[in-house]
Amino acid sequence: MKKIVIFMLFFFSVLTFSEFIYNSYVSPIPIEWLSTEQNDIYKINLNFTPWVAYGNWNSTFVTNNPWGWGNPTNPAENVFYLFNKIPPLMNLSFEFSKNGFTIFSDVKIQKEPITRTKDFENNLIIQGFNFDTFSFDMNFPEMFYIYYANQTSFISIGRYPLKWGASKYPITISDTTFQDNLTFSTKIDNFRYTYHFISSFPLLSAEEQNIQSTYSDGHTPGVIFDEPYKSIIAHRFDFSFEKFRFGIGELNVVGGKFPDIVDMNPLMFFHNTYGEGYSNVLASLDFNYSINENISIYGEFSMDDFEVPWTEGGSNYKPGANGYNLGGNFKFDKLSFWIEYDHTSEWMYITNYLPYLRINVRHFYLDNLTSPKRALMDFPLGFIYGPDATMVSAGFNYSTNDFNVEFEYNLLFKGTVIDNGVQRWKWFWDSWYGNVTPEATYAVEDSTDLTYNIINVNANFKKWFFKFKTINFENFIIGAYYKF
Repeated sequence: MKKIVIFMLFFFSVLTFSEFIYNSYVSPIPIEWLSTEQNDIYKINLNFTPWVAYGNWNSTFVTNNPWGWGNPTNPAENVFYLFNKIPPLMNLSFEFSKNGFTIFSDVKIQKEPITRTKDFENNLIIQGFNFDTFSFDMNFPEMFYIYYANQTSFISIGRYPLKWGASKYPITISDTTFQDNLTFSTKIDNFRYTYHFISSFPLLSAEEQNIQSTYSDGHTPGVIFDEPYKSIIAHRFDFSFEKFRFGIGELNVVGGKFPDIVDMNPLMFFHNTYGEGYSNVLASLDFNYSINENISIYGEFSMDDFEVPWTEGGSNYKPGANGYNLGGNFKFDKLSFWIEYDHTSEWMYITNYLPYLRINVRHFYLDNLTSPKRALMDFPLGFIYGPDATMVSAGFNYSTNDFNVEFEYNLLFKGTVIDNGVQRWKWFWDSWYGNVTPEATYAVEDSTDLTYNIINVNANFKKWFFKFKTINFENFIIGAYYKF
């Protein structure tokens, strides 16, 4: 337990919102798609949000491989993405929009992410006048973009979260973290097409670099792809009817080489590019159905690989791997309720041994005060808790003019491995080992599932905000801030 520190200052600010809107089955969408009347926008905002908290939280980051160019790091195990839940001390944003063109940037003044997790009681970047405690996150901005939009199409480039499907916790592409991306989308009547080009930080640890430069695909022995590139190309088609919508999507992870036209082709079936040794493809299908204006159901199925006897069955080349979810939303005046079931199989996202072909996104974080100082943070591209996971969730939202409260409960069953005698979560480092040459050895073994009861409560009254989170009623944090 750490001592509560209270620190309050005053700043003038003007409230603003990004012109990207997250209320679609493929998010975000530009505000131009919701309204035909748009005014020119010139906004510069400075918000101050002093935060105080109290709690007992596991702040040990799980890492993989010894020190090198950086430590592969899990942002979910133990810490459960806490660094994303703590508000910044200050937030400076600007937004300019005219004639369909918009530029937006958001700069957060806050501690470095790992220090932010381990020192969560306040959000000051320095404690008193002790400069040994100074911590300033230089990874900004984590939200910026330029786009052009009209009533039927938009194109954007920048850094912001992407999301596929109507579920709370998507399986294929989720808003767990930001993506550096180029996006194009267009809609014609009841049809919508979306294309993304996503970049992942290419730096590997020394051990990962050895794997990438030593092993080759089992179908093309001796052909090595170890150039420092990892890209994710994704596209989808959505068909909407009066009450029913379904989307068909596909993504292609291209790693170890710079992608060319056949890899990036916006209408190509990525599975048919046959990028042996440098490509890993995943397909998805999702839907939502509105029973009436107050009740809707939704679901998603995502297939990484499927063993069948007339292709790779029996060769041990790749295991079957998939994920799916099913859920529903219910609205009653000022109260809304939702429930969802999510599942990812044991080898989902990790059916290829080569590090660049794992279906995840890596960000690089520096931290000057604590370890790991150079974190190669491996975020899921899809399901928030990665491979080998099952979660049952439910929540509600109650809102009036001045007051809002959100409650969420997750029952998570997470697969684990034994790594050097230590039990840890199965993560993106634990790839299938049977598809490369020379034959790879598997360094970890499967272990038992772990169970987590996760509760989140968020409430706000006017400019006061309150947060509560607990894991298994053992680790907890309770905090509050005021937004000036």
